[in-house]
Amino acid sequence: MPRYTFECETCGSYETWKRSTEDLAKDQCPDCGSETRRVFQVFRTSYLDSKVSKRIEQGMTPKVVKKENLPKSNIRQKEKNPRPWMA
Repeated sequence: MPRYTFECETCGSYETWKRSTEDLAKDQCPDCGSETRRVFQVFRTSYLDSKVSKRIEQGMTPKVVKKENLPKSNIRQKEKNPRPWMA
């Protein structure tokens, strides 16, 4: 289970363990109970392409996208009979 960092406007930042199936964009502060937002931290970029690592280090926040909001054309359609010889 990964560890995520969230920031509360009144109490500051804190880290918590969350499952990837939970809502990762928002959380509740353990101290005051108010709604918090996720803080994206830069990961190790030494093995990435220099252009990619520069974009990450400039503070680009990734967009949170749910499966339901993806365009229909990007979802791979399951073939009816991918292996006809196995029917």
